[in-house]
Amino acid sequence: MKKLLITDLDNTLYDWVSFYAQSFSAMLETINELTNIPKDVLIEGFREVHQRHHSSEHPFAALEIDVIAEHFKTTDKRELKKHLDPAFHSFNSCRKKTLHCYNSVPSTLAALSKMGVVIVAHTEAPVRNALHRLEFLGLTPYFQCIYTPRDLHHNELSPESIKWINSYGDFVKPLNKEERKPNPDLLLKICLAESIKQSEAVYVGDSVVKDISMAKEAGITSVWAEYGKQHDPRYWETLVSITHWKDEDVRREEELKQALGQVNPDHSISSFDKLLDLDWVKRQT
Repeated sequence: MKKLLITDLDNTLYDWVSFYAQSFSAMLETINELTNIPKDVLIEGFREVHQRHHSSEHPFAALEIDVIAEHFKTTDKRELKKHLDPAFHSFNSCRKKTLHCYNSVPSTLAALSKMGVVIVAHTEAPVRNALHRLEFLGLTPYFQCIYTPRDLHHNELSPESIKWINSYGDFVKPLNKEERKPNPDLLLKICLAESIKQSEAVYVGDSVVKDISMAKEAGITSVWAEYGKQHDPRYWETLVSITHWKDEDVRREEELKQALGQVNPDHSISSFDKLLDLDWVKRQT
């Protein structure tokens, strides 16, 4: 009998590549219209900021781009935010239209919850982004908690942002750098925290290298969300252009692929609701 489902978020519960690439492109278009700064110059600026913050979706990265500050003749972030408000509006407007769950994610989570399965979220997305997406999609009530990295510049956040994050209390379980994927010790820690044996846990994620290998090493049933790798090439190209990865990140990823890329998941699913067709679920209904 399975008692715990640990699930990845990006490209497992929703198509992160699609919504983020489209939203970023909408914002880039508006910044270009406001400033006449060439898009390739802006993209280079975004990449530099993302590498500095080790995240390809650092909130308000545009406020830290030198050529934008030079254009508006100010480095004051409050002033820059006013100038760039139409661009941020473009991002948010597009996100509202393009961020949605994969088919039957809410109903599947609801069904598992009704069976008494504890559901825990695990992501490498920054805490603000992960919380916002769960909240926006109405998925928060299904989760016991979320394991997510703290913002590298947490102490520099606005009082409003810190207050909002803190309002979640123990729902948020901050991760340190050593607990990044694919560290199986984190999954053992989650099982221990929930007082559930590894043999009673299931992990679902879209990455064989990071998600599936980690679950297998921890002795947890692994489910590969194979649908999470089906990206539109145009959107993927956009993300590559602004990646936060440095040379050492690329090397680490290649090493992981060589070491773990041939791992076989215990199960593969073509959509999230296929979780309900697995034997371990059927035995609980």
